[in-house]
Amino acid sequence: MHAQTTTTVLGIGVLTLGLAAGCMPMRPPVQSSGQVGSNDGVSLAVLRQACSQTTEPEQPGFDLVEERIELRVHNGSPAPATLHRGAFRLMAPDGSALKPLTWLAAEPLTIAAGTDSTFGLRFMARGGFACTEEMRLAVYDALELRARPVDLQAIAFLPERPL
Repeated sequence: MHAQTTTTVLGIGVLTLGLAAGCMPMRPPVQSSGQVGSNDGVSLAVLRQACSQTTEPEQPGFDLVEERIELRVHNGSPAPATLHRGAFRLMAPDGSALKPLTWLAAEPLTIAAGTDSTFGLRFMARGGFACTEEMRLAVYDALELRARPVDLQAIAFLPERPL
């Protein structure tokens, strides 16, 4: 009976931690390389983000980090753009790259010509990432115009100020 109670309490603790991380307020990054743009008139900016880091004393260097990012795409081209959220990668200083864990990230989105669209991405990792270290959001082939990738640089940002 004692083992079942311990498991239940542990499960409630993990659930509470997960809900708390998802409810963290989003705010602009402490530092950012800023909006990036292409010659086609497409630009991308990190509007807000939230980073949570859970330290586990029994596993040093293996912290659980969750990063949520809100992005804005401006399509200043005369053609609709296609957005592939699953193609973004969050890069850590050690070279680690994370795929988004965003629900339905594999579904492409269309951004009409001359409009803006805001969307979110969620990433999680154990080890390699820290909320007080620079991260880079690599675009790769996440945006297309006329079935060709839009050439955009990565956006570097610092989620939180080191203490």
